[in-house]
Amino acid sequence: MNNWYMACNRASLIIGGKIPEVYRSRTFSGILGDIKALSPKKALSLINRKKGLGLQYAYLYLTCGIDNGRGDQTCAAEALTYLLKKKRNNIVRGNVLDVGCAVGVAAGVLGIEKIIGFDLFYDLLYTARIVDSFSGANHSYITADMTKTWPFERCFDTVLCGLVCHHLKEQPDLITFFSEANRVLKPGGSLVITLPSGTVSTLPQMSKLVEALETFGFLVDQNLSGMALSTDSSLSLFWMFVIIARKESDNAADVFIDPDFGFHVYRTPVSREEKGVHARETAARQRLVKHEAFTLMSIEELNEKIPEKVLIFENVCELMPVSKNPE
Repeated sequence: MNNWYMACNRASLIIGGKIPEVYRSRTFSGILGDIKALSPKKALSLINRKKGLGLQYAYLYLTCGIDNGRGDQTCAAEALTYLLKKKRNNIVRGNVLDVGCAVGVAAGVLGIEKIIGFDLFYDLLYTARIVDSFSGANHSYITADMTKTWPFERCFDTVLCGLVCHHLKEQPDLITFFSEANRVLKPGGSLVITLPSGTVSTLPQMSKLVEALETFGFLVDQNLSGMALSTDSSLSLFWMFVIIARKESDNAADVFIDPDFGFHVYRTPVSREEKGVHARETAARQRLVKHEAFTLMSIEELNEKIPEKVLIFENVCELMPVSKNPE
């Protein structure tokens, strides 16, 4: 087992012993749902007000979000590692900033020697330091809000944002994210974004996201951006969106984004209740699998195969059926 996964398991034993009994029944999806429904300021207030809830969030992040590589958070990082392969060192290189780093997932799974990470929640960073103490890593962590000015100068070669920026509800927050990513990156630096399934409903929306990034001085790599899907098991299907871009120019002062652009508009038309039912029905089955093989369908390929379909689970299954003989 990866040394970092073992470090997460050891950290979970420590964090689990610190959680007040009143919060131990809270689920990972439940806490995430509460946080996603709030602005960053209100989400932080919720965690700070309910002492111990942040530790339960961190504990569930380790045991459900990571789960020895079976959780969505680590599966996304494993998929990115698999898809980039030999190109990884040309894209994720130099001085790396991990935005919304949580417990250090990107660094742990991708095997990055040194990162600077920031997150809104202190308890996640506290947990990240415990994980590092077991894995031997020496990363740096700062508590900060990605919807405000980031506390860094232009000194990074890579900005990573894994399964995080879709939480931004308001267009001004997205503008801040794009602007700050550009500001802290050196010329030619890489921006790597992963978005979970359900973030974008249609391919035209994906194209608008690409256009928005290019408005902010980034050039999106069309060959490495699109939809990533697992290909190694019929027990479950993992899929997400990947965007890899290079900083081509400084952010323009008069950028314009379509007023209809935003993750609150683009998300798939499924209610929170329906998502909860689907999650509960499939969770046990999905936990049987640690995906180790993935494929990437570029935006161009997707436009050829499902230009009109809503990007929901059933349609994606038709698009890329998985093996009927899982190992």
